Amino acid sequence: MPKKILVIDDDYNIAKKSKEELLKAGYTVVVAYSAKEGIEKLKAEKPDCVLLDLVLPDESGFKVAQDIKALPEFADTPIIAASLKHEEIDKHIAAKSGITVYVEKPIDYQRLLFDIKDVLGNIK
Repeated sequence: MPKKILVIDDDYNIAKKSKEELLKAGYTVVVAYSAKEGIEKLKAEKPDCVLLDLVLPDESGFKVAQDIKALPEFADTPIIAASLKHEEIDKHIAAKSGITVYVEKPIDYQRLLFDIKDVLGNIK
């Protein structure tokens, strides 16, 4: 059964590209365009991993990551943050927020797929 990835990104084009790349790699993909929708889909779809934009219209991605980790059912769900923020402080805050991997936009999808396999324990 393919692993399920939840993509939370308010940029339609980035969400669409991420979905296409993840589908090509054999994952099941669910997309949300806001923090609120992301949390709703997280609970309904129970993904194996979350790809999270850090700048969302209704909430900080850092806060979304904390909210996900605060839910006992999802405390161990890996979160990969994708952001235009390239400052070291953002990477530090991401780690403190429960984010597993931090990738910079524009997304290098070959690297992202490696990171996803890594956090899901599928690297051989």
